[in-house]
Amino acid sequence: MTHHLTSEQISESILGEPDPRTAQHLENCPACRGELGNFREALGEFRGAVRRWSENQANAALAVHAPPSESRSWIASHQFAMALLLATVCILASIVWRGGENAPASDAVLLNQVDAQVSRAVPRSMEPLTKLVAQE
Repeated sequence: MTHHLTSEQISESILGEPDPRTAQHLENCPACRGELGNFREALGEFRGAVRRWSENQANAALAVHAPPSESRSWIASHQFAMALLLATVCILASIVWRGGENAPASDAVLLNQVDAQVSRAVPRSMEPLTKLVAQE
């Protein structure tokens, strides 16, 4: 083989499935063997970086946070409660604004449609096929 290996051939070698010609070329070509080594080294560094990152993320998620300092304002220390209160007000306002009466009727219509679809023996799209099979 007079040409160097392609990236696909090097990838096959990394996966451990090179064809005999590729394996022979790797034995005889120091340039391709070096490129294969560099690729393996880069993969090893990437694997190490991913492991370090995931360990850092796990440690950060499990870390116990110190209680908020007393110097923070009341609003800053109660942000979650404020957000929950705001969400509740928005939901109640939307119910009042819509009137709240249309929801039960539309729910009943939806439930009737679901019930009709679930109670069918076969889906509507399959009915012609079942008729064809029944005729034979």
